[in-house]
Amino acid sequence: METAHRPERPSVRVAVELFGSARLAYGRAAVDVAVPARSRRADVARALAGACPELVGVAIREDGADLAPSYTFNLNGNLFVADEPVSLADGDALLLFSSLSGG
Repeated sequence: METAHRPERPSVRVAVELFGSARLAYGRAAVDVAVPARSRRADVARALAGACPELVGVAIREDGADLAPSYTFNLNGNLFVADEPVSLADGDALLLFSSLSGG
């Protein structure tokens, strides 16, 4: 039985900048990950879980499939990344922070 050929989605390298508990858990301010050029929040979360297992259970759900409910990504300080795919380019910055911050 022949299987359908799926074209590979091109990937890009983005910097994920960590804030708050995520930065404390990983011990660094940022990490580079490879993700599809058209990605959803869950795509980036899975790549980040693979690169930084210390974030699983902190900023990433225990199953590694998406961000924890209180966390969000912001693309280049301009756009919050949600369930809809966004276009990413090499060198983009995704800011990872908790939407539950005190003041």
